[in-house]
Amino acid sequence: MATTITRAVLESYLKCRYKGHLRLTGQQGRTSDYENLLIDARNEIRSAAACKLMARQKESDVVRNFTATLAVLKRGLPLLLDATLEAEGLSICVDALQKVTGASKLGDFHYIPVLFFESRRIRTEQRLLLDLDALCLSRLQGRMPSSGIVWHGKECRSTRVRLSTDLRKIERLLDEITQTNAPDSPPRLILNDHCQVCEFRQRCHDQAMREDNLSLLRGISDKEVKSYARKGILTLTQLAHTFRPRRKGKRTPPRGERHFHALQALAVRDKKVYVLGSAQLPSSPVRVYLDVEGNPEEGFDYLVGLIVVEGDQEQRYSFWADHKEQEQQIFEQFLSVVTRYDDLLVFCYGSYERTFLKRMRKGAKRKKDVDRILKSLVNVLSLIYAHFYFPTYSNGLKELGACLGCTWTDPDASGIQSIVWRKRWEDTRDEQWKHTLATYNMVVCAALLGLAEFINAAIETATGLPSNTTGVPPIASVQELDRLGNDRKWRKVSFFHPDFDYINNCAYFDYQRQRVYVRTSKLLKKNHRRSHEERNRKLRVSHRVRFTTSKCPLCGATEVIELEEGRRGTSKAPRVKRAFDLVFTSGSIKRRVIECRAPVYECRGCGRIFVPDRYERLAKHFHGLMSWAMFEHIAHRISYGILSEMLKECFGLTASRSELHMVKSLMAQYYQRGYKRLLKKLLSGRVLHIDETEVKLRTGKGYVWVFTSLEEVVFLYRPTREGSFLQKLLKNFHGVLVSDFYAAYDSIDCPQQK
Repeated sequence: MATTITRAVLESYLKCRYKGHLRLTGQQGRTSDYENLLIDARNEIRSAAACKLMARQKESDVVRNFTATLAVLKRGLPLLLDATLEAEGLSICVDALQKVTGASKLGDFHYIPVLFFESRRIRTEQRLLLDLDALCLSRLQGRMPSSGIVWHGKECRSTRVRLSTDLRKIERLLDEITQTNAPDSPPRLILNDHCQVCEFRQRCHDQAMREDNLSLLRGISDKEVKSYARKGILTLTQLAHTFRPRRKGKRTPPRGERHFHALQALAVRDKKVYVLGSAQLPSSPVRVYLDVEGNPEEGFDYLVGLIVVEGDQEQRYSFWADHKEQEQQIFEQFLSVVTRYDDLLVFCYGSYERTFLKRMRKGAKRKKDVDRILKSLVNVLSLIYAHFYFPTYSNGLKELGACLGCTWTDPDASGIQSIVWRKRWEDTRDEQWKHTLATYNMVVCAALLGLAEFINAAIETATGLPSNTTGVPPIASVQELDRLGNDRKWRKVSFFHPDFDYINNCAYFDYQRQRVYVRTSKLLKKNHRRSHEERNRKLRVSHRVRFTTSKCPLCGATEVIELEEGRRGTSKAPRVKRAFDLVFTSGSIKRRVIECRAPVYECRGCGRIFVPDRYERLAKHFHGLMSWAMFEHIAHRISYGILSEMLKECFGLTASRSELHMVKSLMAQYYQRGYKRLLKKLLSGRVLHIDETEVKLRTGKGYVWVFTSLEEVVFLYRPTREGSFLQKLLKNFHGVLVSDFYAAYDSIDCPQQK
């Protein structure tokens, strides 16, 4: 038997997997007023779009309410309304199918899916619905449509939408939807933003409360819930135990304020308001608390409410617009009230009011007054998000207001419900709905006023509100949690049992010192250092070199003799040095260990006893090894410590960090002549590109200047961006200088191109 998937099931799954499972298993809930509003709007769009489509076709060319099999599609009817596609054990209901040209199993034509949608804006959800319809349709006609059509909005406009080319992703999504049909394996319950208008909202909320579900926290994503689950954190109580106050690092780059879900869970568990960091709410002699009601889908704001507080006086205003043409009028009324005061602050909750002011500014005559209001606008939600954690599951104004004792005239009152009330007023013109909206708008302003006063009281008092305040949760600072978690003092510990005292005494450093040997002898230190140095002595020698000389380095005499072993003296014992190198071939890197020996000589002229000068100046590491180390260090940004480990693991060579650091200085000195030759070649060329860039250092910042002719490149470090050194460096350059518009380049006397 085919699994029938309706449009409602598809939409439910895309909004919430758990809701899609409930719909597929045939369960029903209590539809919200907002969902009923959307259903009515969709039916209107469906009727209007069907009429427009049928007006373009003959009545005999249109079929409604039928099952679209391969035989039916081969008939080639131009328009199919309310079709059910059956293919590969799956049945999907689509709004319509429209015939277009293009070869398929049906012939020289094929069908594309058509979708009816009530909103003006086409979102990702509608695109996925078209993709799913197109995938099921392709299994019948043997061709995947490249596009679909959406009829949407009050104007009932048609928009052609390009379909996804990732078929595997769409097939995976369709398989997931069909698998949710099993009643014994429902998906995990995760609450989201759709819950506030869902028909199963009360059922899911009750289940989440029983489970102490993490998704009860508003704003926590599905990805974060899965991340906590991998750590074994499955409930809010477990999450509350994970919060630890952390100090911000000195070098931490500035970023947006972070909201800690663990601290929010802790506030819910302890039923306290936690204050994090140093919060500050601006103050002014005149404070305006603003709330705007509107329909974002239509871009129409019809109600502006505000409470003006000046000292002990409080005034309330409400401005109503019957239709779109009166919107600018109520905005001017709002401006006439607010501009009476010179020094004021306008408080709002969220970004909706700021968006409203910016939109209305475009058509306003007094733009300076609007700019002054925008400058004085304070978003209380941003302050709460960063610093205040209430014992609520979200930072919604209704929840916070209820936490502080604010009452609402309607238990279902919300921003979404206000859209339903406005629609009912537009349909009936009943003054009761207008009064309900105005009352709700003013209650929101009053709740915002009470919330701002609570925040001011919480900031001004160090230990919370006075004891006579009832019905308000206590206030605590996060710093108090830090003190409770780190209650340690330097004192003698009194143990319950004397054996613990004995164990504690044995744990000190001076206990049984004869068993813990500390190296204090100079001979032991010397032996330890020698053993570290002689680790490379155990390596097998690959080459042996003997250094000789024919003249004295002091007097230059050529009469020198090689001393026998018995006449060398104690100061000039037989010497053997080892040098290490890496040999690079086309297919390998080989280690080379060179053993260097030199006899001891005596000068007949001056009597000096010496060894060859080349032997004295012999380096421990040869050029191949030093080049490899510096290439890895500079090109791949590998530290000296990692380089030391790489030499040990890959080549069996022991080299300390200090030795590698010395190699960097030696290589810089070695390539100094090459650097000067490159710079000279650049300055003698015809074109020179130059630019500077900032680099971050441990102690601050610096600048690296880049000079290039597109063949050679020279980098030059400078501590500042000052370009005075360029005049001296480029005084002999007579070619074309290509640079940006930095003013330092203008002082160079040569042809330039920007």
